[in-house]
Amino acid sequence: MQIFIVMDNSIFSVSIILDERSTKSKNTHPIKFRIIVNRRSFHISTGYNIEKRHWLDVAQLVSTKCKALGNVTRVNNSLLNEKTRILDLLLDFQKEGILNRLSTVAIKERLLDKDSETMTLDLFATVIAEMEQSRRYGNARVYNTVSRSISNYMDGRDFPLKQVTFTWLKQYEAWYLSKGNSLNGLSVNMRTLRSLYNIAVKHNKIASKYYPFKDYPIRQEATRKRAISRDGLIRFLQFEPIIGWHKRAKVYFLLSYYLMGASFVDIAFLKIKNMINGRMEYKRQKTGKLHSIPISKPLKEILERYIKGKKENDFILEIVKSDDPKIQLLNVRSELKRYNKSLKEIGALCVIESLNSSYVVRHTYATNAKKIGVPTAIISEELGHTTEKMTQVYLDSFENDMVDKYHDMIINL
Repeated sequence: MQIFIVMDNSIFSVSIILDERSTKSKNTHPIKFRIIVNRRSFHISTGYNIEKRHWLDVAQLVSTKCKALGNVTRVNNSLLNEKTRILDLLLDFQKEGILNRLSTVAIKERLLDKDSETMTLDLFATVIAEMEQSRRYGNARVYNTVSRSISNYMDGRDFPLKQVTFTWLKQYEAWYLSKGNSLNGLSVNMRTLRSLYNIAVKHNKIASKYYPFKDYPIRQEATRKRAISRDGLIRFLQFEPIIGWHKRAKVYFLLSYYLMGASFVDIAFLKIKNMINGRMEYKRQKTGKLHSIPISKPLKEILERYIKGKKENDFILEIVKSDDPKIQLLNVRSELKRYNKSLKEIGALCVIESLNSSYVVRHTYATNAKKIGVPTAIISEELGHTTEKMTQVYLDSFENDMVDKYHDMIINL
């Protein structure tokens, strides 16, 4: 059914048709959008070709019996979303007072101008590149993973961010969970997509009126705690590694722990110049927030093994081996992969089941802090109960001596 919109002396409509005037291979015909503006009509190809028997003319949709296009539901949703996009643009042209003045060729050119649209996967790529440039490698990896997932869902085709509606989110959710993925995995993907959308709104790449997350709840399940117990941590301290990689893994773990659960990427980029007046001062790669941590006795003993003969702009550890940001990223990823593998091996040797990744250090620091009575406002668990951003806001409101006092309690085993 074709609906004509009448607005301020303009009449226009958009319908989806099977153009039987043109025949492709295997006796198929192209699916097109037919646009009529003030009795002037033109067509825009969708890129899909099907047999006539698989076209539902009244519904303007592809029959579910069609096997040639793969996921028919997804194809139909894509067609309907694109139809809505075209109608929205025509309405915008009318509101701007230009619809009656444009030729059909000019209207078609504007409708096909993808540069005027914010494309979802393209925006992902831009944001990922910016994150890698600013060495926010952890965030970049998450965004890259989510981008690949959405690309798979869309059969590799980019699409306007406007198409991410409440309905689209529910359909993506159903598809993602049908693949056997977890609800928490979906939560990460949706929060990442929401963050991307917020970036687009902030930079005027899309109007806030299209924001689809207002009524969409992002759900997640409670996860099994991954912190190492105090007894397990003592067993780890007593562990005497023989293998070279186990030695390095233990050093990385302890550096992270003594630096208030610092992430691996943060310790990888520490330089001699970050050691200032008996403190380690650096900005977190992920948040950009300044950390100022006392160099405790056990931390100093580790650092002394690495700082001898180095200049202030040298890296403390031997992880980053280039000035090229891309190579630095590869250095960190490679070392982190081997580090995580070594932690699992040490965990098996020390009977510490939860010792399985670098993330467990931050979690362990926070959990042990809570167990000995450290106020949540000083340091909190990172288990979804409070966000890292909120934790940093709380920490900023305390003087160093109070934070240092509790830090000493946590690392004194």
